[in-house]
Amino acid sequence: MNKNYPYYSHEKMIDLRQLLETNLKLAKDEIAFIYKDPSLKTISKTNKMFYEEVINLSNYLYQKYTSKHIAIIAENSYNWIVFFYAIVISGNVAVIIDKDLEPERIEKLLNISDTKDIICTQTYASSIDLKKYKVTYLEDIDKFIKEGKKLTNKAKLDPDNPAVIFFTSGTTGFNKAVVLSQKNICADLYGAASIFKPYGTAFAPLPFHHAFGLITAVLKPYYYRVPVFINSSLKRVLPELQEAKPNTLFVVPAFIETFYKQIWHTARRTKQEKKLKIGIKISNILLKCHIDLRNKLFSSLLDQFGGNLSYIICGGAPLETKYVKWFRSIGIEILNGYGITECSPVVSVNRNNYGCDGSVGQICRDVEVKIIDNEICIKGDIVMLGYYKDKKATAEVIKDGIFYTGDYGYVNKDGFLFITGRKKNIIILSNGENISPEVIEAKLAEDNAVSEVIVASQDNHLIAYIYPSENYLQNQEYFDNLIAKYNKKVPKNHQIAKAVLRTTEFKKNNNRKILRDRIMEE
Repeated sequence: MNKNYPYYSHEKMIDLRQLLETNLKLAKDEIAFIYKDPSLKTISKTNKMFYEEVINLSNYLYQKYTSKHIAIIAENSYNWIVFFYAIVISGNVAVIIDKDLEPERIEKLLNISDTKDIICTQTYASSIDLKKYKVTYLEDIDKFIKEGKKLTNKAKLDPDNPAVIFFTSGTTGFNKAVVLSQKNICADLYGAASIFKPYGTAFAPLPFHHAFGLITAVLKPYYYRVPVFINSSLKRVLPELQEAKPNTLFVVPAFIETFYKQIWHTARRTKQEKKLKIGIKISNILLKCHIDLRNKLFSSLLDQFGGNLSYIICGGAPLETKYVKWFRSIGIEILNGYGITECSPVVSVNRNNYGCDGSVGQICRDVEVKIIDNEICIKGDIVMLGYYKDKKATAEVIKDGIFYTGDYGYVNKDGFLFITGRKKNIIILSNGENISPEVIEAKLAEDNAVSEVIVASQDNHLIAYIYPSENYLQNQEYFDNLIAKYNKKVPKNHQIAKAVLRTTEFKKNNNRKILRDRIMEE
């Protein structure tokens, strides 16, 4: 099955209002969203219900907030999505802010984006100086929708105008305000949907303040017209997966690593570890003979994910190939992708039936990727309008209509994109050698004893800072031997001087990305 094939066919959308109207026309009685209410009762919303709620709320917002920046600071919920959609189609700009940031950081982001109007829940109102801003509580949405029935929304949407402001994750510096238009978002929906297609419910556990969590995990399934199950909390991922029985799951690598550890932990606790290892060996042998018995061999394991999970779309950070191969052995295909907020966000993804392990997939439709001095550069309608009120920063990354991602990589002869490192992370030794730490980290991370690793330079030597897996904590001898084995296989300039073990995980943001700049400061 691993052969190239034509793009999936989809209608191009001008703006998000057209998408809303198209789904009403083609699938008004089909389920659009599924979620848990505060009492954990399961609620389903059809496309018609979603349309009516969004339209009525947009009427209200048009009358009350015309052409303003409106921030959303709240936990994931169905009502969060309704508010976001209504803000955008009422001609306003949605400013998406991480609810868990420190109050000082939240206020700084509000100031950067010239935002004085806020939608938040009562839970997060304490993070805001209420005297400085006009605050609307998300819990009052039903009242606004009811009032909106009597009002009209006369907004004339220009797809090229600013629609959303996302903030970059700030793993290598301060958050930048990325301005996206509806044209940017619709181009990304079309381009990525042409590469990958789900065949059932999608499960959305990622935070909506991240472009991957909102555009990819929510708006794309909505664009495909498949139901989106909104995860109520990270503590309830597994029980809700079992209820949702999704075909597709959108996650960052930390989820996959956690699933992997939990499966093996359970196998050891129930004395099934040997049986699982034998089953995986048998599965891989049969697959080479084009015999697929994974559903029978691992039925109880697959039931933990709902029993229907075929695809895990993974992005946001590098994922080791060993996880891709392991989950394939039990019947779940992990499709790595590559995206960046400034590109709305998806640039590439592996396809349903055409992939390349170690790559981040095929380049999305209507997206042009250029490799300039080893740097991945993007051209197309997915490229952002710019950083909000920061012409200097924008000019540094967009030149002649081409966005310079800051990521190094290459495209192979079959059109698969590979990431080799981050420009800002390059280590320059005194002899002028440029070292990409991600390459070394990926190699070391292949060992099961390595849970997390960061490579940095100290006194012109490479040091591997390692957070060991559970069974290898404080086992310095093991890691000294691991480094010695690694050094024998690599050029001298890639050799590690020593391994420094940590007793705690590396600091991460809410998207589970390691905050490399904080680690460097330490």
